[in-house]
Amino acid sequence: MMPSHSSHQPRKTLQNNLFLYFVLLIVAVISRYPALGNPFIFFDEEFYLFVGGRMLHGDIPYVDVWDRKPIGLFLIYEFFHLFGPYRIWAYQIGALLSAWATSILCMKMARFIAPKTGAFLTGCLYLLWINGAQGIGGQAPVFYNLLITGAMLAIVTFLDQKQTKSLNRTGILVMALFGIAIQIKPTVVFEGIYAGLVLLWMTYQKTKSWSAILVNAFLWCGIALIPTLCVIGFYAGIGHFHDWWFANVSSIFLKQKTPHDSWKTFWHWIHWAVTITLLLLSIMILRALVIKQKPTKVSLIFITGWAWAAFAGFILFGCFSKHYALPLFAPFFINAAPLWQARMGRLWLIILVLWGGQRNLSEIKQARHMGSARDLKQITRLLSSPGGCVFNFGGPDIILDAVPYCPLTRLPFSAHLNSDTEKTALPVDPDTEMRRILALSPRYIIIGEDRSSNAGLNMSTNAILNERIKSAYKEIYRHKQDDENDNIVIFIKQ
Repeated sequence: MMPSHSSHQPRKTLQNNLFLYFVLLIVAVISRYPALGNPFIFFDEEFYLFVGGRMLHGDIPYVDVWDRKPIGLFLIYEFFHLFGPYRIWAYQIGALLSAWATSILCMKMARFIAPKTGAFLTGCLYLLWINGAQGIGGQAPVFYNLLITGAMLAIVTFLDQKQTKSLNRTGILVMALFGIAIQIKPTVVFEGIYAGLVLLWMTYQKTKSWSAILVNAFLWCGIALIPTLCVIGFYAGIGHFHDWWFANVSSIFLKQKTPHDSWKTFWHWIHWAVTITLLLLSIMILRALVIKQKPTKVSLIFITGWAWAAFAGFILFGCFSKHYALPLFAPFFINAAPLWQARMGRLWLIILVLWGGQRNLSEIKQARHMGSARDLKQITRLLSSPGGCVFNFGGPDIILDAVPYCPLTRLPFSAHLNSDTEKTALPVDPDTEMRRILALSPRYIIIGEDRSSNAGLNMSTNAILNERIKSAYKEIYRHKQDDENDNIVIFIKQ
């Protein structure tokens, strides 16, 4: 009897949910550990951390520091900034824990339509693929994917339990989670609309009452709008509603299309548009052919619809940079979990794991090329002896967070004054603002990559800056990203 008992022990362990959650944590740590503590992972999150720090000093987003990201994202990074000298580690560990928690929810949802092994691989695939799509740090979807996946899990759980009395509670929970997520990234509205329509359909199925549908529609929409209405109320109360409105609404429609007159930018967009499309199609087609899993189970229909709704948002948004694909991986790989039931499906899942691992390693390598904590310390010392105002035109935004801040402009984000797509969507004329900043004679000027081949560069502000650098500044630092490009060049006023 003892040998039989011991032989079943490994199998029982592998079937234990807590053990699998722990393994997912190990996967999350191992896949992200090489990048932990690196301040130069991606310029977006560098700027979020900078703004979070400015908020602690009393600055108000959209008023004192301008950007169009929702306030919720800056509040998250304001919390991380409380960790002081450990704030970079704090936000990256926070992102790791959020990704891990999301992978657990992916696994739990996949269990409704797939065996446990397939569901576990869903969690692994989510962790690896977000890392390989510039999500190895703290991009916004790394945080709000947790809310969206939790909301969708609540709907699937209700569909499985079929308890009429819990429909209202489910709707309230789902819309509350989406309402918070909207204040992290408004593009979640595509999935929110899908979830809302499904909830209203469930209301009709349970009540057959159009008045119940109308009441729930107003109730749930109102709950989803509460966080945004609170933010609007705050800005209206301090007399800056117009600043909020322009940043969060008007400026979005004023941006110009990203140019693709260089092969590099064109290839990046085409590559990711094709990759994401083929990824979804391969999962759906294989599931239909090798699993022959007919979508008769209502939870499977819902999960399938979620993937297509998220994909539609990705396509309609029209921006195919790889970090915009981060919200897709949870619904995609949850849909892939049933493939474990067939040999061909298992093979494809293993290929996806290996592919995701390769992309993960590539992203770690890219982050290392951008710089290190040691590089940031060297730059900080350089900009502190002597100290003075720093103007960043396309360099890493984390540098502004590492040195004493000098408010030269409301537009400190490196990609605003130097971007051609932004020049018609800013609260000020970029040429006028550039001349005003340079008239203040900042002691240091930081520029980013080799600007001669950057198709998205604002050539007008670039020319104004170049003229000023040539006449009054000298180069004191240069960091090479690779053999061809520099990503940090620093000049000091002569």
